[in-house]
Amino acid sequence: MRVLRQLAALPPATAACIGAFDGLHLGHQALLRAAAEISPKIALVTFEPHPAQILAPASAPPLLQQPAQRERVAASLGVDTLVLLPFTHATASMSPAAFASEILSHGLRPAAVVVGEDFRFGARRAGDPGLLADLLAPAGITVRVVPVLRDDSADKLGSSAIRAAVAAGELDDLWRSLGRHYAVEGVVVRGAGRGRTLGRPTANLACGDALLPRPGVYAAALVIVDPRSRRYGHVLPAAANLGHNPTFRDDSAPLSLEAHILDEELDEELYGLQVELAFLARLRGEQRFTDGDALRAQIDRDIASARAHHGAAELAKVMRPPPLTP
Repeated sequence: MRVLRQLAALPPATAACIGAFDGLHLGHQALLRAAAEISPKIALVTFEPHPAQILAPASAPPLLQQPAQRERVAASLGVDTLVLLPFTHATASMSPAAFASEILSHGLRPAAVVVGEDFRFGARRAGDPGLLADLLAPAGITVRVVPVLRDDSADKLGSSAIRAAVAAGELDDLWRSLGRHYAVEGVVVRGAGRGRTLGRPTANLACGDALLPRPGVYAAALVIVDPRSRRYGHVLPAAANLGHNPTFRDDSAPLSLEAHILDEELDEELYGLQVELAFLARLRGEQRFTDGDALRAQIDRDIASARAHHGAAELAKVMRPPPLTP
């Protein structure tokens, strides 16, 4: 997949999908399918940073994906060109006509543009899909409008609802909205070593500003996405703990995310690697135990519970990174 970070003409006959694309959920994937019906060459056009982080930084929501995650998912969905246009206050102040002309007609020059019916563009979101079609018609660029995808309750399937479900720890069925299990990206770092002391070593993840679910224990899968690793692309069943480790630390201690890999001893070779942790199901809330023996016994019960979620069908919903190119 080719990645562009500035305006340049797309390959001839490319159909371009335009939007914020936070999460690349099934609603976004509907646009990609519509583009594929127009042309075998698909571009995903979005902005970096997310417009909300420029226009309203104090209230900007946490993102569902880190940039590298979005790239991997886009590649897996068949995107040929990912366009990451810098978003600035100057971009936000462009009129709809200037946006259509400078970015599309004379910039990217797609053969067709695909947007959702709720797509808005230009200063004060003044442009809609109908205006976009009128503005691009003189350049011979067609516009296809895709209806909003709705969930079982007839609500719009969108990033806001997915963020709310993640924050509440309601992850079990999120794959119905994402087309995959929700995952966070991080680097494996050294922790306090208590897991090894308990005979249940864990990989501790530093996840930056990733959107994390509420504290608790989860059935999970660790995906190695670092191309330096001989295990690149491997999906490893795991049990994960997200919390303050109240048995050993004060409840005000920072959150930590750690994953116990089932049936394999990999912690040493994982240090420093980029990984994704996919959350398959929430098993229980965070608890304080009287001592290490009580905690160890509960960890064993958690591992047994996690195994029930590691069937082939569930692991198939875990995002694998695309193959490495020579």
